[in-house]
Amino acid sequence: MNSRKLIKYLLLFFVIGSFALLVYKEFSPKNESKTMNIVETRGGKTTVSVESVSAPKSPPLKEAARKEKEEAPLPHAAVKAHDLKVIAYYFHGTFRCTTCRTIEKYSKEAIEKYFANELRSGKLEFRPVNIEEPANKHFIQDYQLVTRSLVLSLMAADGKETKWKNLADVWQLVGDKEKFFQYVKDEVEKILRET
Repeated sequence: MNSRKLIKYLLLFFVIGSFALLVYKEFSPKNESKTMNIVETRGGKTTVSVESVSAPKSPPLKEAARKEKEEAPLPHAAVKAHDLKVIAYYFHGTFRCTTCRTIEKYSKEAIEKYFANELRSGKLEFRPVNIEEPANKHFIQDYQLVTRSLVLSLMAADGKETKWKNLADVWQLVGDKEKFFQYVKDEVEKILRET
């Protein structure tokens, strides 16, 4: 009889403990790296659903304000056009799923294909960055990163950023290389016009 009671209490303790852990995980504050790891884990499959990797939807007013902020020039934008250059950052983590690697590969290929002259002249630069390295963690806040991202940054010669844009649609277009290339080409051309 004692062994039955012991087993009953152990099972009850296990169920209560599991429930408590589930509640804790659901309501505890989440940091940036946990969010990214969840996205990567879900995106690690060879087929990726858009819902598993896209950023959470914002209410319409907040979305409009966020887009305006992303595309708005910063206050110190009164810089001579010839002093500007564009950096195309691909932000990744230490763990790199197939989709993340494909986005980086397509981004680099598109930039090299359409902007070879700008790359040679230094007007454009492609720079992969591991945001999980301590020195690079500030980029998460700087660009409000939710997942692995391609960000175009318009930089002055003094190193000050005048404008930036996160190319969030790369996640939706990764399954269609031609559309992906066209999207990157169009966005890079837009920002290069300002240099």
